[in-house]
Amino acid sequence: MRAVLVVLPIAVVLASCSTGGGQSGDAGAAPESGLSTQSGSKVADDPIPPVRNPKNLTAIPPCLLVTPSQLDANRIDQPGQPKDALGSGGCEWTDKAHTREFAAFVDIGNDVLRNVYRQRDSIPVLEVTQVAGQPAIRTKDDANSTSCYFRVAAADSQTLIVRYTWLGQGREDPCVPAKAFAETVIGNLPPLTG
Repeated sequence: MRAVLVVLPIAVVLASCSTGGGQSGDAGAAPESGLSTQSGSKVADDPIPPVRNPKNLTAIPPCLLVTPSQLDANRIDQPGQPKDALGSGGCEWTDKAHTREFAAFVDIGNDVLRNVYRQRDSIPVLEVTQVAGQPAIRTKDDANSTSCYFRVAAADSQTLIVRYTWLGQGREDPCVPAKAFAETVIGNLPPLTG
């Protein structure tokens, strides 16, 4: 049952990626403020900055996006398992104790950040941010969720979606390892040329 609950939010977000472009009519806080928004908050029309240093997310298969030593640094001791969510290829990694779980999905051809941003009123925790200098959106299903998602624009229409879930005892802020993992992946990508 837990796997279904974890995959469902990714499926909902990936399904939203197929919606058309456009901008919201809401206005409000500047994106540079770094303010998290709660449901119902008003934020600027288009706070997603352009990608200035495009990376080629298609150059590396999803389960090879991180090296074995990088997995060790994240306390992951199991090999990646290929995953697919609504046509977006991905990979999931966990530890033997099953206390930590990372997933990375590759979405090509959609404007994921703007599509997610347009749904901000239905997402309890949403922040427009940056990961390794790339435009990104951080979300959680609620403030106390043990899962955190980062959607990072590697290039125009190339988006990395990272999820980290803490399954162990006690509390851990899942957004800290999720962001670090996303930064690692972005750092491993070659520049997009042509």
